[in-house]
Amino acid sequence: MTKPNASSKTTARALDARVPIPSRVLNAGAELFRQQGYELSTTRELSARLGINKASLYYYVSSKEELLYLICIESLRRVTEAVTQAIESREDPIEKLHAVFHAQLRSVLGDLNLHATMLLELRSLGGQWRVDVQRRRDEYEALIAAVVAEAQQTGEVRTDLRAKQLAIGMLSLLNWTIYYYKPEGLSSPDGLAEMLWQLYINGAAEPTRSTKVQNRASK
Repeated sequence: MTKPNASSKTTARALDARVPIPSRVLNAGAELFRQQGYELSTTRELSARLGINKASLYYYVSSKEELLYLICIESLRRVTEAVTQAIESREDPIEKLHAVFHAQLRSVLGDLNLHATMLLELRSLGGQWRVDVQRRRDEYEALIAAVVAEAQQTGEVRTDLRAKQLAIGMLSLLNWTIYYYKPEGLSSPDGLAEMLWQLYINGAAEPTRSTKVQNRASK
C-alpha cells in the first residue's frame, strides 16, 4: 500500500497543485471500489472501465490509494455542502434538524457509490491521508451535533442525552441506508428520510411534545 510521506509529490498539501481529477474518474473508481472492494480492485481494471491506458490514469492520480483519498474528500465535501445549504435557509431549529435528514439522504443516496466507498473503505487509507479524511469527517459530525444542540435549546428535544450522542444516533440511521437502499425500490430518498425522521424525533423528543414537534417540522 502506498502511503503519503513528506517527500511524496502527492501528499495532501500538494494535491491542490495537481491536475483536477475528472468526475468520471472519481465516479468510476467509487463504483469499482464499492462493487468489489478497495483491496481487490486494481488500477488496470479502472483504466479499462474508463477506456484509457494506465499512463493516462496516472496523469490524474499517482496510485489507487490517492484515488480513494480523493473519493473520500469529495464525498464529505458534497454532503457537508448539501446540509449546510439546507440549514442556512431555515430559522426554526426543529426545521433545521428535519432538513438535515432530507439533505443528507439526497446527497448520500444520490451519489451512492461515492458515499458508500467513503464509509466502507476509509479504513484502507494510511498516514496523513487518513488523518485528513477523519478530520473532515469529525468536522461534519460537529456540524450535525451543533444542529442537535440548537434544537435541544427549544425544549422540544430531550436533554438527558448529550447533543453528540443524539448526533451519532442520527448519523447511524442515515449513513447505513447505503446497505439497503435501492433506487428502484418503493421509497425515494425523501420518502426514506421522512420515515427515519419520524422514527428519530419520536424517540428524541420529550414524550409530551412528540406530536407537536413532528407536525411542525413536516409542514
